Amino acid sequence: MGDYGPVVPSTDSSPVGQPSQPPQGPNEISVLVTGFGPFKTNLVNASFLIASSLPPSFTFSHPTTDNTNDERRISLHVHPSPISVAYATVRETLPLIMEEYAATHDGRRPDLIIHIGIASPRPYYSVESLAHRDDYNITDIEGRNGYEDGEKRWREMGLPPVLVPGLATEDDIKNSNQSFSSGLTTTTTTTTTRVTVPYPPDDHFLHVWKSYTPEHLDLRVSQDPGHYLCDFIFYTSLSLAKRQGVDRNVLFLHVPGGSEDADVERGRKVALALIKTMVTCWIDEKRKSSA
Repeated sequence: MGDYGPVVPSTDSSPVGQPSQPPQGPNEISVLVTGFGPFKTNLVNASFLIASSLPPSFTFSHPTTDNTNDERRISLHVHPSPISVAYATVRETLPLIMEEYAATHDGRRPDLIIHIGIASPRPYYSVESLAHRDDYNITDIEGRNGYEDGEKRWREMGLPPVLVPGLATEDDIKNSNQSFSSGLTTTTTTTTTRVTVPYPPDDHFLHVWKSYTPEHLDLRVSQDPGHYLCDFIFYTSLSLAKRQGVDRNVLFLHVPGGSEDADVERGRKVALALIKTMVTCWIDEKRKSSA
């Protein structure tokens, strides 16, 4: 999604080394966040500004079903470089980002993953509920469409036309090929007492998300990620998890294109609220996925 105009130079998206992180505590949730670089007429991409504005960690508590307060510490790992708005770069870089994360987090996979991108025509914030395999016909900043780097490869792998957040199936686990990602674990949890149960955002998810944000903000669940790089990175991330036989604990957040300080601050609040919602709905409520 976004504005389509003259191409502007890309920003390098090579992963930058991070120091090794200490082991997680039993109530700590790890979150990986990415944002995009400039593209076409969007000389500044608000998605990376918002991602970069997030704190390294925060705590929050909310009432549980047994009327107690469950406090969580959220540890955020924002990929330090904006990802270039190019199909080949996304295909090549995302597995490297995951490998880098595992290498600096004792081989662990993030509990939650959020990719952020802009949808310039949209004045609202939307969390995407699905991603598409096919029809990436809009050219990227390198003048390429997404067929060779996406649809063709994914069809050859036997991946479905649509992927959604959800639990790994027995077939996913059985068919997973760990050789291409030997540095990653095959579980989304770091303890036996915490279970991540991702599912596509629904009305309940939206209600919880709104409860964590100022009332005047327009938040929506979308089924239109756009058949461009936002859709592409979402499907890439979901398919990577599926091929590894792990839960698809991934979401995509579309934000408006404004990049003024006030826009970034609103986006920061929305992103933090989305993280709290994922923890509440996917971890603390332990709802079963229908995916």
